[in-house]
Amino acid sequence: MFLFLLKLLEEDKLKVFLIAILLFPALLYIPINLNSEVGILGKIIDKRGNYYTVFSKKIYYENQWQNYRNYYKFYYGEFSTVPITTGKNVYIYGTIENDFLRAEYVAPANNNSIMKIKDLATNRLSENIQNNEALDILTSSFMGNIRDKEVFQKTGTLHLFAVSGMHVYIIYSMISFFLNFFILKRNLRLILYSTIITFYLVFTGFTPSSVRAVLLLVTLNLFRLFDVPVSSFNILGLIGYLNLLLIPNNLMNVSFQMSYAATFMILFTMNHVEYQYFKALSVPIAAYVGIFPIALIHFGEISLIGLFITPILTPAISLLILCSVLSILLPFNFVHSFSTFFALSIKNFVNLFTFYEPIEFSSLFIPLFLWSLIFLLYVWLLQVKKRKKAPIK
Repeated sequence: MFLFLLKLLEEDKLKVFLIAILLFPALLYIPINLNSEVGILGKIIDKRGNYYTVFSKKIYYENQWQNYRNYYKFYYGEFSTVPITTGKNVYIYGTIENDFLRAEYVAPANNNSIMKIKDLATNRLSENIQNNEALDILTSSFMGNIRDKEVFQKTGTLHLFAVSGMHVYIIYSMISFFLNFFILKRNLRLILYSTIITFYLVFTGFTPSSVRAVLLLVTLNLFRLFDVPVSSFNILGLIGYLNLLLIPNNLMNVSFQMSYAATFMILFTMNHVEYQYFKALSVPIAAYVGIFPIALIHFGEISLIGLFITPILTPAISLLILCSVLSILLPFNFVHSFSTFFALSIKNFVNLFTFYEPIEFSSLFIPLFLWSLIFLLYVWLLQVKKRKKAPIK
């Protein structure tokens, strides 16, 4: 059914009709203002010390239980006879303020989940990496949710340490690189690539950006498996729709908005750039063009230095992820020592640029107007370049 729907989307005459039908559920969605006391039934998807992230399934609000899916972060340092670990189903009572849950009582169920693997990996990494700063960077490079954000936020490089599509693509490339040596059959490789990268979602806590990236890769592999041509834009749109159908609140999630905006611009740019070298250079620029207005609207400031640091740090993030994985799997001290040194070196390098303060804007009209001009110029240049490369018929 999924393949059939995507294939239909390739037919231009049916696009408007299908989009109208698919958007109909949006008319039935009524957002809930949850800045109040609530009870939550959900699953713990991330744990760092006494800081947790829960994915809600139901909420008790206005004297009744309602189905409501969303992500909430909370702190809970009280003792529990049943340990609160990743993957546990929990009941939480507390107060929600701006999507942060002030938990007063947490009751975990005595159940097991495959997500317990994330806790095992986190504990293993904390045993092997003794330096807390390095541990935070290594853990976040592989699983996201960095704690010490100040340095990276000031330099506009925080997105490199919050699991996003880039991290998923890096890990997918590593998987592809190693499996290509051992498995010759293309279809078997595609199935294994998809299975392993889907399993990686357990470590990310099923964040909107990682789910989007994984579903995009898996769906593309599915079409390659059956040799069916399909537009990556249509896949991205359908995945975004399904994501919002499952969790409507993601529409207001900054990470969700940035993730899809950046991916759209990257796909658009890749379709207009031929040389691999220029493709690699244009990815951070395309992503920056995509997320600029969203970051400006939500935060009222922008760090231009991040545009220049990101291409330099991107290869380093690949090695950082590899260090994190090896530090989890291998018991060798020299691996742990090198991982610690490399993680601290990256933070020290980024720290060199903290004197470049983010640019704050009291009014958004002028910067958004300038961005619109830059965006139009960017698109025009790509279109002109593609027309010049097109063969004369």
